[in-house]
Amino acid sequence: MYSSSLTAGTNVTKAQGTRWASGNAVLVWGFVALGIVFRLRQYVYDRSLWLDECLLVINIIHRSPAELLKPLSHGQAAPIGFLLLEKMVVDHLGSSEMALRLVPFLSGVVSLFVFAAVAQRLLKAKEVPIAVGLFALSGGLIYYSSEAKQYSTDVAVVLVLYLLAVSLLETELGGVKILVASAIGSLAVWFSQPAVFVLAGIGLSVVWASVQKNDRRFLLLFSIPVAAWTFSFLAYYFFSLRGLTHSSFLLGYWQGSFVPLLPHSLKDVRWFADTFFNVFSDPLGLTFTGIAGVAALAGARDLFSTRQSTFFLLLLPIVLTFLASGFHRYPFRGRLLLFLVPSAILLIAAGLGTIQRKTHDAIPLLGVLLVSFLFLYPAADACRQLFKPQTVEEIRPVIAYVDKHRSEGDILYCYYASRFALDYYTQRGLLSPQNQIIGVESRQNPQSYREDLGKLSGRGRVWFLFSHVYRDGGIDEEQFYVDYLDGTGRRLDSSFAPGASVYLYDMSTQRSR
Repeated sequence: MYSSSLTAGTNVTKAQGTRWASGNAVLVWGFVALGIVFRLRQYVYDRSLWLDECLLVINIIHRSPAELLKPLSHGQAAPIGFLLLEKMVVDHLGSSEMALRLVPFLSGVVSLFVFAAVAQRLLKAKEVPIAVGLFALSGGLIYYSSEAKQYSTDVAVVLVLYLLAVSLLETELGGVKILVASAIGSLAVWFSQPAVFVLAGIGLSVVWASVQKNDRRFLLLFSIPVAAWTFSFLAYYFFSLRGLTHSSFLLGYWQGSFVPLLPHSLKDVRWFADTFFNVFSDPLGLTFTGIAGVAALAGARDLFSTRQSTFFLLLLPIVLTFLASGFHRYPFRGRLLLFLVPSAILLIAAGLGTIQRKTHDAIPLLGVLLVSFLFLYPAADACRQLFKPQTVEEIRPVIAYVDKHRSEGDILYCYYASRFALDYYTQRGLLSPQNQIIGVESRQNPQSYREDLGKLSGRGRVWFLFSHVYRDGGIDEEQFYVDYLDGTGRRLDSSFAPGASVYLYDMSTQRSR
């Protein structure tokens, strides 16, 4: 009788476990499907290229594959492998916005599947749907899957490396695996610049695990892929990266984004706390950064106690990026940290699982509430973007408006920061290149703007095109132009779009000012 009851109880437990595993799978693949839908919607929205994309795209379009191996123009930097993939797409599919964003989009879709596989191997069963859900709904990951830049590809490469790391930690190291590990790691640094931080973290994690097991054979065999990775990175560094680390333009642009390793003031000390929480907002896209931060710390603590290999695997790339930033070799901010989003989400999911287990008896709903709060904004924002996708500078419809309403003899005056987008869309055939003037850039001397505009006196109808307008420190350069033109010419027309605008003035009877 007792034996029968025990057997029945065991069968019930197995049935419940099976149902839970089945439910987990449904949630995980449901989130993957939603992630694909959100990324596809953002991609097919086909928004205009904005300045940051145009600066890189111009290099890709106008250079041969061999020329892409040289330092890029306009202060741009991108992995050689990514550039060659983009060039291949341009050569076969053309230079439309959707063609230029195809590689990042496919990277975003592939990342969903690889992340699900990584989460299933690194996390406990109940934590996996949380991680995959946050990854699928991440606003930063959705947006950058439709940006003609390398950040989405960085995430895909890093996740493939994590999958490789799991394989190295879980199974024996044989000849085939050595070759595969050597090839994947060696190629990764050519397709993703921050992949070196993840590779270094993987190497240290695997070595530590082997030392713990006193597995000398594994360490000896593992030295082969490590040597291959090191050689490949050094080759790439001297071939491409060395110049970037001394670029005055890039160092100046990212000034304030480097870690103050030796704080000299209270402001430096506050930088650490502010950055810790800001990272959960950008690039992760979470609103309740306090909850995310506490969950990540709880996850790190739990992993260190129970799964140290996973702890080092997820934390070391973050630490190494942090140190590199302290030596002014890599900015620690925003989109350049997108490749760390998978690590952060895995830590958050592990932490939420830990909190839920430890508070289940005392506060049964606490874990559910914390998960709900973290999902609330990303889910709402992702759904909203199904109807209104993200955009930055919609200059294409503004240029189309000029083309439709332009009269013979009209002049197009282009605000200096709009020139690259104008070049791209002129080459695409959206606007005739005749009678175009590029405005001067003179943020420190507004009088130069007045002198530049004064040259248009008596020139008749002039269109003034704006995008990526400088607005900082109480200065709005577009408003400066408009105020000046309203006082010297006669406004005839205007058109506006998010992040872009155009005005038509009659300058034939320009008044002195």
